[in-house]
This record gives sequence, C-alpha cells and structure tokens, in this order.
Amino acid sequence: MGFGRKRVEEITRDFLQQTHEVRNIKVKGFENGIWFVEGKAHSSSGEHVKKLRIDGKTGNIISVE
Repeated sequence: MGFGRKRVEEITRDFLQQTHEVRNIKVKGFENGIWFVEGKAHSSSGEHVKKLRIDGKTGNIISVE
C-alpha cells in the first residue's frame, strides 16, 4: 500500500517544521510513483519555497530543493 496525498502533506510538514515555521503545503502532482510537494516555510532568513520529492511506496524523502 502506498502513501496518499494526506500522508504526504504530513511527511512534508513534519520535515519542514524541524527548522522552519511552515506556512503552506501544496501537493503538486504524482508521477511514476513519486509525489511532488511544495512547502512555504519561514525562517530567520525570510520566506522560502521548498520543493520535495517523496517516494509514494515508502514515504521517504528523495530530494529537497
């Protein structure tokens, strides 16, 4: 069983909250078993958009930009 949209949002929020104040999370799409998610986060250096790729089967974060 894979990870759905709601769980992917939770994974993204949990990851970003480690170092940022999370403002907004958007699931941008799902392709070839990979979720594409954007999170707006605020830190002491300002607001940033983080782009994550999450494996749809394992829930592991593949990359963060």
